Amino acid sequence: MKIEKGLKVGGIYHSKVNNKAVRLVALDRIEGGLRVATIKHHKQDHLFESEVYLSDLSKATAEQVASYFKR
Repeated sequence: MKIEKGLKVGGIYHSKVNNKAVRLVALDRIEGGLRVATIKHHKQDHLFESEVYLSDLSKATAEQVASYFKR
């Protein structure tokens, strides 16, 4: 399990861009040294951004985690 800047691959976080709880799938570095996170959600739609900057992710609340696991 990879941990970086307090983010753990496999953890549940809140994405500001997508406005929902998401699972962190991978951490990558892109051109220019910027860090991006690959995320996913089981109810993705065509507007879902699957790659976001690390600064977009924040710790998910208990309610957000519960709603993520409720299908």
